[in-house]
Amino acid sequence: MHPLEGLVIADHALARGVDLDECRAALGVTRRRNGTRRARWVLDHADAGADSAWETWLRYLALRSGLPRPITQAPITTARGVFHCDLGWPDWSVYAEFDGLVKYRDGGVRPGHDAAQELLREKERFDAIRATGINPARVTAVGPSRLGEVARALTARFPEELRRTLRQHPLLPAPP
Repeated sequence: MHPLEGLVIADHALARGVDLDECRAALGVTRRRNGTRRARWVLDHADAGADSAWETWLRYLALRSGLPRPITQAPITTARGVFHCDLGWPDWSVYAEFDGLVKYRDGGVRPGHDAAQELLREKERFDAIRATGINPARVTAVGPSRLGEVARALTARFPEELRRTLRQHPLLPAPP
């Protein structure tokens, strides 16, 4: 299994209450050696805070690029209250949001979901976040030919001294 797919499953499992230590113990007694390093990586980076597979995808791209592990659902205090970004690196004031189309379609999230109201709420939320001086990167799904573009746009928000140290993770292939 591709490590991104494993990470999506692990994130979802943790959000549903699966015990990570039990997963590690099961991996520790497996007789198969093939894939155990990647499986360990997946368990070490699984996070119950991912609200969607696309948020996991974005986190995977960041980690694959060598960035430090982000906080999921990173809180940002604004004049209008606390809002959360999908990913955050507060030490560098870098935040990222995955924007999918589903929430901007009527009925896309749940029956009766109003896309126009969602768009207005999202604008007000983002205006409040930007008023703090934070301008999160907004990322949408891209095909394999544009993965480098997303990674570069995200890493460009970090200081040069950190960017110089970044190396693509050797265990993590490009997403399928």
